[in-house]
Amino acid sequence: MVATRVCNRCKKETEQMFCPTCHVLTYPPKTAVVSSESSAGDTFESTIWQGPNRSRGIEIPTHARERFFAKGTEEVVLQIEGKRTVAKLGAQFWKNPPVIKKAVSDDGKDQLVKFFEKHHLLPPKESMKEKGVVDTVVFEVVTPMEEFKLSVTEHTATEEVEEERD
Repeated sequence: MVATRVCNRCKKETEQMFCPTCHVLTYPPKTAVVSSESSAGDTFESTIWQGPNRSRGIEIPTHARERFFAKGTEEVVLQIEGKRTVAKLGAQFWKNPPVIKKAVSDDGKDQLVKFFEKHHLLPPKESMKEKGVVDTVVFEVVTPMEEFKLSVTEHTATEEVEEERD
């Protein structure tokens, strides 16, 4: 069974991520699971993840994954710097640690790399060494379990220590 998607511009149904007519991002298929845990406007914080080959992504806390993402969902929409992108979650997302490694916009380019570079986002250990702050990516729920808006906040090293004490 192939999920039907809807074009953001012409509102035609398609099975493709990008509308074959307008070449813009389509809405992802609706999830069958309805969340009572999250609603529009809810937020959660994540940190930058770095793999062994220096690839980067956003590491979602396990408790946030369970609350804000529907099991079995293959992709979500991320609003990054005003652009709507599609992030494929894949099987690795449902393992620990849950990581989003790529978010593709309608031009086919990965917007996470641009986002990381623009904000000089680093994994926590590197961030502490170089700047004395921990970079945090804030996810705001736009549509529960389907669409999130990303922004960046920084916490000083002393704020992190105080939070750990609480």
